Amino acid sequence: MMDLLKIHLVEYINSTKKHIPPFNGSEMVVRNEQISDPLFDIQDKKPTIKQPAGAGSATYDNPNGRQLLFIDYEDFIDQLPDENKKYIKKCDFIAYTTDTHSIFILNELSQSGSPSSKFSKAREQLRESLFYLSDTPAIKSFIDTYPEKLCVFSNKKEVIESPDGMAAAFEVIKEYLPDPIIHDYQPITKKGFIFVETAIVSVE
Repeated sequence: MMDLLKIHLVEYINSTKKHIPPFNGSEMVVRNEQISDPLFDIQDKKPTIKQPAGAGSATYDNPNGRQLLFIDYEDFIDQLPDENKKYIKKCDFIAYTTDTHSIFILNELSQSGSPSSKFSKAREQLRESLFYLSDTPAIKSFIDTYPEKLCVFSNKKEVIESPDGMAAAFEVIKEYLPDPIIHDYQPITKKGFIFVETAIVSVE
């Protein structure tokens, strides 16, 4: 996926901006982490993507220890020259299983006391990220190998201190957070993705 972004996605972006010189993305750095913990959080703009359970903006419940690769998509797009990335909206992370082709996720994070105030912006960041990725044929072919595809808006009102036990941490998080909300947003669902608002992402 890293090479698909550096080569094919950058080529696609170049094709949409023919008024400026094409950018060569071969030397771009794709910030990523492989995580297989049964329970963990993720956070943007931190030294590491993985955070202790309860300490980030989205919790991943991964009871089978799937190998999840997280790509900092926002960081990748931000490396483009100003003119090349102008007007491009981007979500925070791409995540997908590498040991099984089971789930592919676009995740936008927030920590707001008013999720509704962030919802419209998050939806558009997810929509545009999905459109750029799915309009790049080589990336679309990769994504299509995954039967479960999600666009996820994750919001936590505040950071929760994680108790010692993993199970205990998850129980606290579950009590604190609202149930997932499935949104019927045609620009996303027509691309074969489920659009869900949840701060707990379950990976089977």
